[in-house]
Amino acid sequence: MSENKETTPAAGKADKPKTVKEKLKAVKHKEVILAVLAVAVMLVIYFTTLARSGGGTSDGAKASASDYCAEMQRRVESAVNAMAGAKESKVIINWESGVEAVIAYAINENQNSTSKTPQIVQGGPVVLKEIYPKALGVIVVCANGDNIRLQIEIKDMISTLLSIEPVRIAVYKTKS
Repeated sequence: MSENKETTPAAGKADKPKTVKEKLKAVKHKEVILAVLAVAVMLVIYFTTLARSGGGTSDGAKASASDYCAEMQRRVESAVNAMAGAKESKVIINWESGVEAVIAYAINENQNSTSKTPQIVQGGPVVLKEIYPKALGVIVVCANGDNIRLQIEIKDMISTLLSIEPVRIAVYKTKS
């Protein structure tokens, strides 16, 4: 009584795992799955970009204003150091209050009235542009600050760079 165990080719294929390519061919509605994956990728990109940019909040505007002011002060100080031939020049710039953010508004017109509402996204209002603060006055303290020619050159340079009148710029000599 010997049992004859023969395997058929069909039985052998059922036991073998399918490859990824075969599984993809068997999936129905591939377009829907691809569309869902594309939307998921776009959402991930959108939210990571939004998180990295600060979401358009006013804190981001404050940071950009302080960054702008600090960077301009560093640039002016570097230029003064180059002109004065010193490395210890100090520059203090007095700025206006801060960044002015111009935001987007939606205008709704009815028969008798018009209303304006700010456009809001997840992190805050939609900022169209930022107007950076203007310099109100500048003080420069450098090694050769008593040299009249250098004072005029420094005032001219700062006046041009910051769009400020030369009268609002003071140059002093460091005390030894």
